[in-house]
Amino acid sequence: MEDFDVFTNEINFTKPLFKNILNKYVNEVPSTPNGPNYQSGRKLMAEECLSDNDDVGCAFHLSEAASASLRTMAVYRDEQLKTAENKLHKITSYIKPIKDLVDSNPISKTDKKFLDKLSEGTDDITNVLDSFALEDEMPFYKRYLHFSKENNVDNFLKILKELPKEWTVVQLTVPYNPNENLKPLIEYRTEVDSIYLSLLTNDYLDDTAMGPVTVHIPANITKEGERPLFTELYSLLDENYKTIDNAQFLNNKRLVQNYWSRREDIDLRMKSVINVMDKEWLGGWGSLLTGKLVDSSLKEKVVKLVDTTIQDWGFIRLTQKQKILLYNLLESCPVLQSQQIKTCIRRILTEHGNTEDVRQVLNFECGSCTKEFRFLNELCLKCLSKSFEKIHHFGLVDGIRAFSQAAMQVKDNDEWAGLKKAKRHPVILIVDEMLDTFPWETLPILNQHPVSRMENIHFLYYLYKIHESKIVDGYFAAKCDVGRYVINPEKNLDRMENRMTSFVEYWCPEWKGHVGEPPSPADFIAHLSEADVFLYCGHGDGCQLAARGGGAGVEQARGSALCVLSGCGSVRLAAPAPRAPPAAAHHHLHIAACPMVVGMLWEVTDLEVDKVVSTLLSLYVPSEAPLPWHSVGKAKWSNKILDTTSEQKGQIIQERDILRAVCRARGSTNYVMIASSVVARGLPLRIRE
Repeated sequence: MEDFDVFTNEINFTKPLFKNILNKYVNEVPSTPNGPNYQSGRKLMAEECLSDNDDVGCAFHLSEAASASLRTMAVYRDEQLKTAENKLHKITSYIKPIKDLVDSNPISKTDKKFLDKLSEGTDDITNVLDSFALEDEMPFYKRYLHFSKENNVDNFLKILKELPKEWTVVQLTVPYNPNENLKPLIEYRTEVDSIYLSLLTNDYLDDTAMGPVTVHIPANITKEGERPLFTELYSLLDENYKTIDNAQFLNNKRLVQNYWSRREDIDLRMKSVINVMDKEWLGGWGSLLTGKLVDSSLKEKVVKLVDTTIQDWGFIRLTQKQKILLYNLLESCPVLQSQQIKTCIRRILTEHGNTEDVRQVLNFECGSCTKEFRFLNELCLKCLSKSFEKIHHFGLVDGIRAFSQAAMQVKDNDEWAGLKKAKRHPVILIVDEMLDTFPWETLPILNQHPVSRMENIHFLYYLYKIHESKIVDGYFAAKCDVGRYVINPEKNLDRMENRMTSFVEYWCPEWKGHVGEPPSPADFIAHLSEADVFLYCGHGDGCQLAARGGGAGVEQARGSALCVLSGCGSVRLAAPAPRAPPAAAHHHLHIAACPMVVGMLWEVTDLEVDKVVSTLLSLYVPSEAPLPWHSVGKAKWSNKILDTTSEQKGQIIQERDILRAVCRARGSTNYVMIASSVVARGLPLRIRE
């Protein structure tokens, strides 16, 4: 009781008690926990691990903190589908845990004789119960979706090793915020001042036995007079929604001019958000988001350069984590500014070293720092500099200069020119629900990379294992023989209907679908199950057409379709008030084992989206059309008229990699708001040769 002060309204925990409570909470979690509370507990555990220099434990707990409620929904829907197929499944699922309990506690021979005297016909009852036994063992990838003791560090590392070696898996997570339990989402969603960036798999992690690493990055920091980045993003998205929603009421020239002026202003504001994310927020840490180099010789050159610098300058006490961060930073130097590089080098050398080494040499000369610090970034620069000098026996300025010179070699030397445009393997971004609205893919360091988002490591592994036989060199080997579409089912987007119908008829005339009418739920499910490529053009995500109840019916589909959903906010996370977990169409589609969904993060306008989607499909889907899509005249496209008599405008290279096709398709619109709204969610996907 000494840990509690009964005369205040605050509870002061000692550190051991706090850790014990956290351990008890996360290890004795119920089979279907409250998602947000479970996530909060895991984030606190991750912070404790990071303070103890346990990067692997930190990454594991952060992986558990990502989209926990989706796992509950997936388990629930799996049970529903099993029950629908087998009416006795629910009964047998109740019997199994009782039988397991009985089997794990066998009765003695004396007790058995006594029971045999009291009861008759027990053998018959046992035989009946055995007939209802669940014979099939649930595969591990499904068990890992559950909340059980199987969710542990060892299995987490096992999963990471099983994933294709080509993938770079990165998780972005916001820290725990106690106001999540007190305020509505609209208030606490802007209260983010840092993020955790976890490298789960990476080019330079593969060669070590270290495992995942995590860095704590300041975020949402603004200069005087500027709006916080989160506040600005949500404000401009709200303005974007109102502008597009009110477009239907434009009835004179002045209102039309005002509409376009507001659209341009919103576009400039989004450019500013992306610029602040890149320059002020991530800076050099953006290097941790890049994919593995296809040309491994470039990686070897980077490692050699960093290792040579370490040896020449005598950095004898650099940790393996610091080396991994430096490898990634120098590899990305060609696309980073000099100041970003120097700032990141300073933080790597001072804030990511061995905490115990710093404790031993620190004299706390500034008067404000104490030995009670948990993280090195809590110390002032003066104390960090002095500690660095005592550990490495030369000054921090010299240390920064050493790696800055190596970075400038990579940045300016012609010998390294190929690194800037070097081809890379796919990046899988696991993005915290609180960060999902940001356009990560359009950051300058990522905008030409094949990037896909996933909800959490559990679903990434789930989809990978379901489609493992089709994964070749890190890509789902897709087909595009069968196409299905639903265009303008609500019959109130006539010009969009004309444009997209004329495109489909020209580029892929063998495709089948519904135009100007909603398909029946059975037809919608059949489209998803039969198609190699499924296209939806209309309001929202279209999944409401599968069944009543907001899209819960699409889980019945079982197919391998690439789903392209071109409606407003078609892959946006929507969290019902006050604190319900966010949900989206791609959640339901991933539960149905759909490998890839491409859609929009927010409200968009149909003409610009039609340009992007038609360009995307023309790059990805082979066609026997007489002219490439970019050469077709589109002056009267909205009237369903295409000009195929014009001359071909240069050679176009087809793109069988859907993630690279998305990158190129973003360039077909001049509006940043449209280009940055397009995201891919799921497994990297490429058409078979």
